[in-house]
Amino acid sequence: MTYSVVIVEDEIEVAQLLAQYLLTPDKRRNNAPRYQVLGIAGDLATARSVLSALNPALILLDVYLPDGSGLTLLSELRARDTNSEIMLLTAAKEVQVLEKAMQLGVCDFLVKPIMLSRLDQALSRFEEKQLHLSAAQEVTQSVVDALFLNPADNAKDSGKDHTNVRLPKGVDSLTLQKVRQVFSATPGQAYTAQRIGEQLGISRSTARRYLEYLLESTELMVDQNYGAIGRPERSYRKC
Repeated sequence: MTYSVVIVEDEIEVAQLLAQYLLTPDKRRNNAPRYQVLGIAGDLATARSVLSALNPALILLDVYLPDGSGLTLLSELRARDTNSEIMLLTAAKEVQVLEKAMQLGVCDFLVKPIMLSRLDQALSRFEEKQLHLSAAQEVTQSVVDALFLNPADNAKDSGKDHTNVRLPKGVDSLTLQKVRQVFSATPGQAYTAQRIGEQLGISRSTARRYLEYLLESTELMVDQNYGAIGRPERSYRKC
């Protein structure tokens, strides 16, 4: 899945760095970028114009802009019930700014100078939330926990702590977490490797590798189904 983004940042070097980072090819997705930058605005007036025409999945919003505060724009967006997730970017050190941002429902708060490792962490959290929301068919406690609990808490599932498990070659922790989240968001639902691959933007063979790992870890169980021409197909579901 590719997520649309608008960057509201008056420092052109910072805006360009963010855009370049967002457009970096993702090896897990056949070198396709995870994000599509729809626009960059350097002040409130331009941002209002851009966001009146666009509804991005994510907005990276600076606090200090030449013609006002990003918090003003944030309040306006919330007043009109925008469903965009918003990450605040700021050099502000005042606790009041953080408090106001939290009240207005930002998904993350990045303090300048922005560390790319911290930005990547914020983006991963955003992607995980989007994945849960898109996969959920109804509100269950597991869906709510995945959205509101800390990642460390989510790693403990049914008494199993996955944080210190050494992963085999070809299995990375972020993709593995995303596969786990699909099953946590839809308890009882069975998935084939093809369906998991389509949902996460990975190949069928890659999806099968992760599913078989979770099967060996006794987190999943498998059913063998036979299609119309007798070709067996494995369906995986949460234990």
